[in-house]
Amino acid sequence: MDQTRGDRRARKLFEEGRSEFMASRYFEAHDIWEDLWQSLRGPDRRYLQGLIHLAVGAYHWENKNEVGARSQWQKAAQKLALYPSGHWGIDVSFWMVWVKAWLRGGTDDPHPVDLPYEPGLFPRQMTMAE
Repeated sequence: MDQTRGDRRARKLFEEGRSEFMASRYFEAHDIWEDLWQSLRGPDRRYLQGLIHLAVGAYHWENKNEVGARSQWQKAAQKLALYPSGHWGIDVSFWMVWVKAWLRGGTDDPHPVDLPYEPGLFPRQMTMAE
């Protein structure tokens, strides 16, 4: 987390949002990360916006709003593709594999095949890159 390395408040907000995301409280994660996003400048702002889109997409998906999920995940994929996996300690490729497979599969296939996740559930963990 380059820009926020020395900023305790920013790190705290990021970690709180990640905890909410891992607990499947996607709207809350979005809310916390949006607070952080407003204070960021530079390239990390776009990265955090991608994570916010990821969370909002998961919120829509869990509420059976597939159009909203698709829209948010397309935005997340565009923004997060610009960053290396492991940026801010998150394995972004883990998410992009799932999201891109879901986007390709369409609404008839809510769980992409050949992925190591429980069918019908959005993966919750925020995998830390090695």
